Amino acid sequence: MAAFSFAELHREGVSSARAAQLATEAGVPRLLIIKAMADRWGVQVKTDEIGASDPGGYPSVAARETATFALAGLVAAYPNQPFADFLEFEKRTGISVKIDALAMADRVPDALAFYDRLEPGSLELRELTDAEARAIAAEHIGEAAGELRIQDASTQTHPWGWLFLYQSAAYLETGDFALMIAGNAPLIVDRFTGALWTTGTASRPDDYIEHYRRTGTPHPS
Repeated sequence: MAAFSFAELHREGVSSARAAQLATEAGVPRLLIIKAMADRWGVQVKTDEIGASDPGGYPSVAARETATFALAGLVAAYPNQPFADFLEFEKRTGISVKIDALAMADRVPDALAFYDRLEPGSLELRELTDAEARAIAAEHIGEAAGELRIQDASTQTHPWGWLFLYQSAAYLETGDFALMIAGNAPLIVDRFTGALWTTGTASRPDDYIEHYRRTGTPHPS
C-alpha cells in the first residue's frame, strides 16, 4: 500500500472506477479509496443509491451499503481535511476493516455508532475510556444481576481496545472450582468503534486477538 499512488493514476488519466479497482486489489483501505475518489476524481458516493443493488457477499443490501456509506459519510463530514489526515486516522483506528466486518455481520447500527464520538470541525474520534469499555462488557454479561463478573485483574489493554474475561461471581468469591462456568469466551471491545465481539474457546485468546487486529473480526470467515 505504501507504494500506491492515486496521484500518479490520476495524472495518467486512469478512470476513477479503474483506480478504485486497482487500489482495492492493492489492499488500500476503503476509507482512503473513497477520499481519493472525492479529492482526485471528484466522485461522490450518492446516498440515494442505497438499496438499489444486490447485496453480493453481504447478508443484506443495507449491510453492503453500510460498509461503504459509513466511510463515505466520514469523508463528506470533513471535506477540507487533507488526504494525509485520513491516512493517519486510518492507521490509528483501522476503521475500514472494522466497519466492513460489522457490516458483514449485519450489525448496521454498530457500524454507524462511532459517528457519535466524532469531533466537530476536525477529523478526531474520541476513544472509549477504560470505564466505558468495561461497562459495555459488563452489560453484555449481565453483571448487574450478580451471577457473572468481569475478571478485572485479567483484563488486557491493547492499542485497538480491550480483552475482557469473566467468570461466575460465586467462583471468584470462594475459589471453589466446582462453581466455575464453562464456555465463557473472552470479550473484545474496540476503543474506536465501541463494538463488542465475543471470541471463542476453541483457540487461545491471542489467536482471536491477532485475527481481530488484522480483519476487524475475531472469527475466521
